[in-house]
Amino acid sequence: MVSAEVLKEFGFFEGLDDSELAKIAGVCHERTRNEGDLCFVQGRKATELHLCRSGKVDVLVRVYEPWGMEVTIHKVKPGEIFGWSALVEPNIYTASAKCEGKVEALYIKGSDLLNLFEENPHIGYMAMRNLSALVSSRLTETREELAKELAAVANREW
Repeated sequence: MVSAEVLKEFGFFEGLDDSELAKIAGVCHERTRNEGDLCFVQGRKATELHLCRSGKVDVLVRVYEPWGMEVTIHKVKPGEIFGWSALVEPNIYTASAKCEGKVEALYIKGSDLLNLFEENPHIGYMAMRNLSALVSSRLTETREELAKELAAVANREW
């Protein structure tokens, strides 16, 4: 059973009190993954939000055209979430997530969390406010990593 205290480790839940965190803890599940395990795959239906407790997870974007390659755009560390597409329409993962070593994580079915948000608007507001800041930072990080890859490819072609 996940405790409200554990959820305090995650910035995604900043601004929520213990009683609100206890409600979220009620829909959390624990999972251990190993080196190389895929948590989810870009382009597939997004069903779960993931919360990293220990280990690291590579968030990879597949660039089909013109390179046909995967680019690591973020390394998830303990206290971070990934798989946020489970909370945002059209609920399709925008990247893949691959474990870099053993990973202890929590996961929440997106539908369960969204139902909780409907029943508890303050929880939903705070979580989505925190999520919007995360998405903004990840977009910036993605742009920077893709620019580095583009420059590297351009240098190889010359």
